[in-house]
Amino acid sequence: MAEIILFIKDFELGARLSSACVDLNHQIKFTDENSDPLTFSPEIKLAIVDMDEKVFSSVGLISELKRRNLSVIGTMKKLNNRDRSKLQTAGCDIIITRSALIKSISRLISELID
Repeated sequence: MAEIILFIKDFELGARLSSACVDLNHQIKFTDENSDPLTFSPEIKLAIVDMDEKVFSSVGLISELKRRNLSVIGTMKKLNNRDRSKLQTAGCDIIITRSALIKSISRLISELID
């Protein structure tokens, strides 16, 4: 069973995503800015990062997750071309608005890790 790691502090978003992931039989792990990617389980295959959170909005975090061979979904309330370009360059596989992420999480998980 592939694990999914959530870099999300927003309670509502985290609850909705974790519920959807658990319904798809995936284990969820929440993490914070103090987590060391070197300690992540090898079972983790996907990271979802809330780029609206200042502590997670670093291209360095995205780059480090990609070095760990994780698929990365970056999410924001509102996207703009500059942020999209920056995140794609850093290694985000998908950059999506929060509302679209919640609606399409099942499909995205299937595409990236199933």
